[in-house]
Amino acid sequence: MKCYMTGNSPYARKIRVAAIESGLGDEVEWVTLTREERAELVPAMNPLGKVPVAVLESGQVLLDSPVICAYVDSLNKGPKLIPESGDERWAVLTLEALGDGLGEAVIGVSQEAQKPDDKRTQGVVDRQAGKANSGLAALDKQAGDFNEPPLMGEISVACALGYMEYRDVVPGWRETYPALSGWYANILKRQSFILSTPV
Repeated sequence: MKCYMTGNSPYARKIRVAAIESGLGDEVEWVTLTREERAELVPAMNPLGKVPVAVLESGQVLLDSPVICAYVDSLNKGPKLIPESGDERWAVLTLEALGDGLGEAVIGVSQEAQKPDDKRTQGVVDRQAGKANSGLAALDKQAGDFNEPPLMGEISVACALGYMEYRDVVPGWRETYPALSGWYANILKRQSFILSTPV
């Protein structure tokens, strides 16, 4: 499998962590694209022009991190990152969606904040920052019940938090959400997160 991504994407990191946790990290060819390369190469694979995109040896294209992570997990010979059935499956997928949604809100704030003052829409910043803080508050309440070792939901949350800190979108969040912060500090010690740290 060849996986096309950008360097600091929380969604690309999520796939890398899932692959490493599954023992498949070395079986994926990771292709990090510049912005210019993404604009040139990706639309032929994904009509939305978005990464991550995975291309299988068969030539089949997989779009978006939840689908690619589910594919990686289907190859996993060990304990699954996404339970195959029952209430636990839906709990894990729901937490993954919450983590992905936090990532979307954080990216929304970051992209808007990088615009020149005369192009920036403060309403967009406030709305997305509100979503991020609502998500963080919910995750802080759930953190004591997170799976150990992490499943796909926890991986998604941790990758979103990593991008949030990288872009400094919610300053002081560790003090505001101590349960989530303590959990996050521990998950960062896992080899999968150490190896996938954004440069």
